[in-house]
Amino acid sequence: MGEIFLSFTFGPLIMLYVGFYLKLIKRYYTKKFKEIKKTQKVEKIKSAEIKDEKVKEFVKKSINIKYFNQSFFYNNLKTLKIKRSKNLKMLNIYVNQYTPVDNAIYITNEDALFHELNHVSSSYYDGDDYSGLSQNEFGTGLNEGYTELLMERYYQFTDSYCVEKRIAINLEKIIGREKSEECYYTANLYDFIEELKQYDTEENILKFINYVDIMSSLIDNSILNKIYYHILVNSMKKINLYLLKWYTLKQKRLLENKLISNKQCYNNIQKYSKKLVSLKNVESVKYRVLDKKLINKEVEKILGERVLYEK
Repeated sequence: MGEIFLSFTFGPLIMLYVGFYLKLIKRYYTKKFKEIKKTQKVEKIKSAEIKDEKVKEFVKKSINIKYFNQSFFYNNLKTLKIKRSKNLKMLNIYVNQYTPVDNAIYITNEDALFHELNHVSSSYYDGDDYSGLSQNEFGTGLNEGYTELLMERYYQFTDSYCVEKRIAINLEKIIGREKSEECYYTANLYDFIEELKQYDTEENILKFINYVDIMSSLIDNSILNKIYYHILVNSMKKINLYLLKWYTLKQKRLLENKLISNKQCYNNIQKYSKKLVSLKNVESVKYRVLDKKLINKEVEKILGERVLYEK
């Protein structure tokens, strides 16, 4: 739910136990969010009750966003604690984080406040932690990426989670902007997964989300991304393959329903494949995660034709 630039070398190792991890989180995401919605009073934000000037500014910019969850935000705002720490900043330790358990924002960089307030507006805690596109910290990487996408879209500011944001952009092209924003602001990971089940199995979707979490735990840590370089590259490869598969299946469906032409289908897939994420500044090289041969191979499985042709 924010940035903590500290090194935990054991984290990625634990996350590698994918089978165990999937079983561990399954009981959380399968709890339908509709059951929780009924307990939420529909309340609107009362500007007069907001004392923090930065929070007032955030509300002013957010209030007209279609799916912005005023009920979540107002209910959390009643007891929200914002803890600004100049001492940590002086020690060159940067901590920007929202924790739903104690409903508190810990911040050293004021520019990150709107990002954390977006978490406040998309979080619900009832013993389980529902926040944006994550539940009980499963989906944290995806959630951070989509939060940063919304920061760029609605607040014209973005300075973190660049790779996660690119993944969120590519995923939104599959699910659609309206549904993605609705799921985010209602903390509805369940329905987000249901949308993706048009294109793949539940197990594969959970693996994809887990790969994004693994990648996110490594990508910006200059120590860990060298130690676990091959794990990082493999995670990105898996992420890109899932995205390419789902987008191609979506284009195939549009083609079969005569909503796009053959040429449009192929052009769309070509453009999309060029936007898949490459790894930069890891081991001082730019590593292209998917090459044209692999892209062709994956697309051929679905369409039966090559889309990208080597020169």
